[in-house]
Amino acid sequence: MNTADALREWSGWLSRVGAPVAAHLRPGRPPEEITAALGADLPAAVLAWFSWCDGVDDAPGQVIGDCWVIPGYWPVALAEVHDDWSVELPYRHWVPLLRDGGTDLYVAAWSEPGDEPVVVSLLDPGEPVVEYTSIAELATVTNACFTQGVYAMAEDGLLDLVDAPGYDTIYEAITGRPST
Repeated sequence: MNTADALREWSGWLSRVGAPVAAHLRPGRPPEEITAALGADLPAAVLAWFSWCDGVDDAPGQVIGDCWVIPGYWPVALAEVHDDWSVELPYRHWVPLLRDGGTDLYVAAWSEPGDEPVVVSLLDPGEPVVEYTSIAELATVTNACFTQGVYAMAEDGLLDLVDAPGYDTIYEAITGRPST
């Protein structure tokens, strides 16, 4: 499955499980707006990401958990990618994809034009970790977590990781690496 299809499937899962964010995901931006903001040498997977979703709209009474597309994180809007992020990576280029309510991020990172970006988790405190070898791998793991009930709506109405060992199993099966 290509990146764009995997991201559309992710949106479908958010709707099917009743995640509040499903109704508030901003539509993706046109490719020319994305490349104007991020550069013409942008990897296709990053272009697919921002073509899929441009953050989350605010809604009356919304709480932070209403924005989550995975437990604890919501998508960064294109307008936010140039914010003052405190990030140090061993890659020449990076773009934030997902953020939490503090300083934790998932970023797409690459060194040279034409490189497939990896997805690096930046947890504070902690060192950067290549969590996924591609944006497609992130979406594939996420979709499998929905398919197998590892991500579900909790009793408090928030999207939650309800089966941590199940996540580890899915992550290892898809990535070939142990969960971090």
